[in-house]
Amino acid sequence: MNEEGKFNERITTEVEGILSLYEAAHIRIHGEDILDEAIVFTSTHLKLMRSQLSPSFVAKINYSLKRPLLKNMPRLVAKHYISTFEEYSSDHQTLLLFAKLDFNMLQKQHQKEVGNVSKWWKDLDVATKLPFTRDRLVETYFWTLGVYFEPQFEMKRLVQAYFAEAKWMNSNYTPTMEEYMAVAQVSSGYRVLTIMAFLGMGCIVTEKEFQWFSNDPKIIDAATKISRLMDDIVSSEFEQKREHVSSALGCYMKQHGATKCEAVDELHKQITSAWKDINEEYLDPTKVPRLLLTVVLNLSRVMDVLYKDADGYTHSNGSTKNNIATLLLNPWPVQE
Repeated sequence: MNEEGKFNERITTEVEGILSLYEAAHIRIHGEDILDEAIVFTSTHLKLMRSQLSPSFVAKINYSLKRPLLKNMPRLVAKHYISTFEEYSSDHQTLLLFAKLDFNMLQKQHQKEVGNVSKWWKDLDVATKLPFTRDRLVETYFWTLGVYFEPQFEMKRLVQAYFAEAKWMNSNYTPTMEEYMAVAQVSSGYRVLTIMAFLGMGCIVTEKEFQWFSNDPKIIDAATKISRLMDDIVSSEFEQKREHVSSALGCYMKQHGATKCEAVDELHKQITSAWKDINEEYLDPTKVPRLLLTVVLNLSRVMDVLYKDADGYTHSNGSTKNNIATLLLNPWPVQE
C-alpha cells in the first residue's frame, strides 16, 4: 500500500504475486473493503498483463479470472494444476508422477461407480417408466459424485415448497422477492443434496450436527441462495418458453420496476454477499467440524461450475461435457 492507502503500482511487475493476491482476496467476509479493492486491482492488472506474457501463462490467468480457486471444484483444479506443473517445472518429477497416479486411480473408481449406477438406472427403466424425470444420470453423478436418497424429515418441507409454487403458477401470481426466496431456497433441492452428503459421511456426523443443520445456519442459507439465484439467472429465457413460476429475476423486476439488466446486477450482488457469508462461517468452524462446512462449500463450487455462464446441467454439451470428460474419461498418460 502507498501513502494514500492505495495498492502500490510497483507490485504489478510480479505476475505470480498479483495472481496469488487475486486468489487470496476472494476469501473475504463482510466489512473487508480492502479485499474488495484487491480483487478489482488485481483482476484489472492481470487482464492488462496478458499481452506481455506467454500463451501458456495467459491461459493460466484466464482460468483464474473465469473462476477463482474458492469457487472451483477441487478435482478440476487438480487436473489444471497438474498440467501447469508439468509445463513449468522440470524438477520434482516424482511428485508429478504421484499426482497423476492419484488422479487416475480416483478416476477409475468414479468410472466404476458410474457404471454401477448406469446399470441400476437401465435395469429400472427409469426413463420410460418415469418420463417426467430428467435423463441426466452422468451429469447428476458429476454434480454429486455419489448416490443420494431423500430423507423423510426434509421431504415435508420440499413438498410444501412445491405446493406453494404450484399455487402461484395456477393463479398467475408474481410473489415479492422475499416471498419467492423463502420458498425457492427450499424447492431448489440444495438442502436435500447437503443433508444427503452428510448422511454419506458416516459416524463423523452426529445428532448434534443434524440439529445444527435444522436451525438453518448462515452458511446453509447462503449456499441455497447462491444455488437458487445462479440457476434463475441463466435459466430465465428457457423458463419463459413453458408454464412456470416467476423466477427471482421476474420477481425483482416487477417488485422494483427494474430492467432485466438491473435485476441481473442486483442478483449478482446478492450472490457475492452470500459467498462472503460462506467464507465467514468456513473460517470460524466452532459449531461443526470443518469437514462438514467443506461439503457445503464444495456444493456451492459445483453451482458456479455448472451455472456461471449458462445452464450447464440442462444443456450439457458444452463446458459440462468437457468437465465430465476431464474427471471421468481422460486419464493422465504415465510413462512406465
